[in-house]
Amino acid sequence: MTALIDAIDGQHEKCALIAACAKLKIPIVTVGGAAGRVDPTKIIYDDLTKAHDDRLLGRCRKVLRQSYGFDKGPPNNVKNNHRPKKWNITAVFSSEKQKARVDKKSSGSLRTCDGYMGTACFVTGTYGFVAASEVVRMIAEDDLQVPLGPS
Repeated sequence: MTALIDAIDGQHEKCALIAACAKLKIPIVTVGGAAGRVDPTKIIYDDLTKAHDDRLLGRCRKVLRQSYGFDKGPPNNVKNNHRPKKWNITAVFSSEKQKARVDKKSSGSLRTCDGYMGTACFVTGTYGFVAASEVVRMIAEDDLQVPLGPS
C-alpha cells in the first residue's frame, strides 16, 4: 500500500487505524470532523500534532498518547515552551469554529442524521479532495511521510 486516507468519524476506530499505520509504516492522511462547519475555504492541513479547532482530532491525539504510547509534551507542572515533535501524520481540518447548536425545528441544508450540528456535503467533499490532493502531492514529489509511532 502506498498511502492511506482515513475519513472515519469514530475516535476509537480512527485511533486504531492511525496506530496500525504507524506500526506498519504506512503513510496516512487523516480527516477531522466536518460537523457544524459551512465554509470550505477554511479547510487546511498540517501535522496531526498541530491540528486545532477540531474536537475529533484533539480527542484522537489524547487517545493516541494515552492508549498507544505516542509522544506527548513535557510532564505535568513543567512549562511547555517547545514545539511538539511532529508525528508525520497529515491531518485535514478546518480552522472555522464549529457552529452553535441548530434549532431542531428549523429546516436547512445541513443533514440532521449527523447529530444536532449536521454536515454540509460541499464541506465534507472538500475535506476528501484536500486529503486526496495531499496524497497525490506526496506521491508525485516522492515525499511519503512514514508516521512516527510510539517511542
